[in-house]
Amino acid sequence: MYRLRPFEPADAPALTALLHRAYAELAARGLNFTAVDQSEETTLRRAGTGGSWLLVAGTEIAATLTMTLPPHEPLRLLSRTAASPARAWLNQMAVDPARRGEGLASRLWQVGRGWARDAGASHIGVDTAVPATHLVDLYAAWGFTPRETIQWPGKTYRSAVMELPLAGRRPPTATAPAG
Repeated sequence: MYRLRPFEPADAPALTALLHRAYAELAARGLNFTAVDQSEETTLRRAGTGGSWLLVAGTEIAATLTMTLPPHEPLRLLSRTAASPARAWLNQMAVDPARRGEGLASRLWQVGRGWARDAGASHIGVDTAVPATHLVDLYAAWGFTPRETIQWPGKTYRSAVMELPLAGRRPPTATAPAG
């Protein structure tokens, strides 16, 4: 049984280790995603903004998802899609390799989508490596459509930028709800 809870700063070491495990296969393919080797400081920064949730089994983090509204400024500077008003962004998702196939990413996706809707987003965007076709296909299965490609500085791949319109969105609030 998995328990859903928000990220807490004390989770940074365990979450960083999960990210490294989850992204190792992408690193082996030469895709230098930030999560491949990010520091605990980067984990704190990335998970500490917007909404960030964990699925926990006992004391172990099994999966995570982080969303922001608006997307971080460096992304808005690279992407017309991210720079559009009322865009939430799916920033980082990971499932422990030993727990894949249990629907954990889908469960977290439902939470993140609800958070974005409640925060007043009209769309959710995501960017991922074009060569990571399994991720591009997952996002397409969730209803995302391709919009553009971008090149992050220092990355070995181009990123596909995809977006999903949110039906039944709520009006924007003064501040996005805490994750």
